[in-house]
Amino acid sequence: MKLRVITIDFWNTLYDSSNGLNRNAARQRSLINEIDKYERLIKQDEFETAMQASWEYFNNIWKNEHKTPSPKDTVQFFWKYLELPDDDEAVTNVASRFEEAILSSPPALNEGVKEALSELSTKFELAIISDTGFSPGHTLRKVLQKDEIFDYFKAFSFSDETGVSKPHKKAYEHILDHFACEPSLALHIGDIERTDVVGAKNMGMHAIRYSGDKTATMAKENPRITLADAEIDNWKGITDKIFEIAGKA
Repeated sequence: MKLRVITIDFWNTLYDSSNGLNRNAARQRSLINEIDKYERLIKQDEFETAMQASWEYFNNIWKNEHKTPSPKDTVQFFWKYLELPDDDEAVTNVASRFEEAILSSPPALNEGVKEALSELSTKFELAIISDTGFSPGHTLRKVLQKDEIFDYFKAFSFSDETGVSKPHKKAYEHILDHFACEPSLALHIGDIERTDVVGAKNMGMHAIRYSGDKTATMAKENPRITLADAEIDNWKGITDKIFEIAGKA
């Protein structure tokens, strides 16, 4: 039996986290611009505390409930935390700016991705399984299109669209069902042990842990020893390893 489907994580696997400071600065400006309309003074430490609380709100749900709050949910939390006036239009406007920040300050493809996808797409069905935060699936698709790799992928499982995040089994089932593929004939590539590797292995899929992106902050929580079938730090190595695993599957 051979592998049929390769699924890949977006952040810190296909793409790095570069331009993150610029994206966050644009998002903060959008918040400040809306808050200024109320002529309310918010001290810097107040603002930073609210931002930290918003991240903890997101992180808690992501890790413990296996889903990702939408940008609007997170902005709404921030809004209420600072006890700002109820203003759905303002919250919606800010959330939209949060979503679009990635388009003006996009991350970069990790080295070797394009070449690897070109090769892999001739042998396997390719799909993306990725958790989303302030950049939802519809904006991530635009990034993929801009970098001319969108057409390599035949299916997508973004957490804001499926309603679940990795390692929830539905994140993987969404893709397996699309291709009518048995888990044993699929392999997932991602950088986080807790979500990417554990989720795939729990499904009965093969897994590769990618450790080639030095901007991957969440990967710092990874254990030294992985449950994955292999760990690779470059995309050239990934293609070779996938063909090796495919031959054994």
